[in-house]
Amino acid sequence: MQDQILILNFDNAYSATIASRLRAERIAAKILPGHATAEQVLAQESLGVILSGGINGDIPVSLDGQLLRSGIPVLALGNVVPAVITLLGGQVEEAVPVNDVDTLTFLPSRVTEDLGESERMFGTLFPLCLTDDLEPLATYHEVAVGASHKTQEIYAVGCQLEPNDPDMFNLMVQFATKVCGCTSWWSEDAFISLARSAIQEAAGEERAVCVMSGGLDSGVTALIAHRALGDRLTCLFVDSGLHRENEVVEFAAYYKNLGLQLNIINARERVLAALAGKINQEDKRIALHEVLSRALEEAAASIDYGLQVISSSSDHLFAGRSAPASLPLLKPKMHSIAPLGDLFKDEIRRIGEALGMPHEMTNMQSFPWSGLALRIMGECTVDKINLLRWADYQFCNDIKEAGLSRRLWKYFAMLYEIPYQGEQPALAIALRALSISHTGSDLRALPARLPYDLLERYTQRAQAYDKRIHKIIYDLTPSVSLQESEWR
Repeated sequence: MQDQILILNFDNAYSATIASRLRAERIAAKILPGHATAEQVLAQESLGVILSGGINGDIPVSLDGQLLRSGIPVLALGNVVPAVITLLGGQVEEAVPVNDVDTLTFLPSRVTEDLGESERMFGTLFPLCLTDDLEPLATYHEVAVGASHKTQEIYAVGCQLEPNDPDMFNLMVQFATKVCGCTSWWSEDAFISLARSAIQEAAGEERAVCVMSGGLDSGVTALIAHRALGDRLTCLFVDSGLHRENEVVEFAAYYKNLGLQLNIINARERVLAALAGKINQEDKRIALHEVLSRALEEAAASIDYGLQVISSSSDHLFAGRSAPASLPLLKPKMHSIAPLGDLFKDEIRRIGEALGMPHEMTNMQSFPWSGLALRIMGECTVDKINLLRWADYQFCNDIKEAGLSRRLWKYFAMLYEIPYQGEQPALAIALRALSISHTGSDLRALPARLPYDLLERYTQRAQAYDKRIHKIIYDLTPSVSLQESEWR
């Protein structure tokens, strides 16, 4: 058996929060899709399973009932509880929308030791009608909203983990330790050791390649793979000419100094040629996808390797919402391994720190695989790219010097053409700085309130630098809701 908890994901945000909180307590946790079959779950040989649902009125229908008859300990949370109770022979009454703070009362059990009443925010509750095999575990105004099985290790509570929620967190920890028998072994060093061994086993005696984007995830992946394989690892990096100021030089110097065999592919001219004449953002995205993929495939063709080490479990080279489609593995039938596939961004940062990476690298801003290209509205030319690179560097440097970088999620500049009657084309720089608002499972990226004098000094400097810059705009548009994994 593996000393870990599996989390079946019926709600992305809550599943991510549960996994990261358990790992912070050194309890190993792994997320699987909610539609995973009982056979797939049991194949993991974990000590227990948490069914992580949301708090709305939608009851998941993809739960495999065989899991409840398998004998593995189960803890169900949120709106997956009605499905569990129904599969166990009970009934669920009509949903009650609460959407307010009220009291939840825990009843004695192996997972609720030392828990009594808990003030919490309720969404939608499902009153439960229990069979003789079930007994109440949690009540809301004396109505059962949680239950436990009398002879099996199955527990269900129709609530979820909230921010600063010691009661529900203690319930999960007691389930993992007292019921499942998990121990507190997970740590950054333990993860690195396991990942290193997994890469060595996957590679055998063959060589491996690792594509690096310049970001944190691929950097941490490459360092772990280098510790595992040494000179048998070749890292590939495409210099597209679309990176930030000094980024390529500093990137190459750092990793080569650590002994990595790093092949830098100069694709600047090919990228510019591919972008020439393209104004539409989707056209630029597709052109970049094609030229970067081709450059990597050509470079990899000259290497005899049997394993590709990737930084994402999603089997493509440039993960992210901005990718037009999944970029394939360099060799589609080639064996691959994604050592960071189960981790979140904050966990990857701590892994990087454990590997000895400096703070400025472990806390670097994420940067899209498309680089500066999609931050230019209109055609990408060398002149515009260089101007945006300067504008972005100045803005980021101002943010850092003002001591604001630690509380911001992202901050960057964009470049626009604007109508103008003069002989020279007119340009506008749009600045964007976002912080994270976290309320329950609702994550939003909101515009940051930057000091006015910072924006004023930036405007004066930018217009003095290039007379074509006629406007400086600070974008205050609210962002859409985020998934937990997008910012962690």
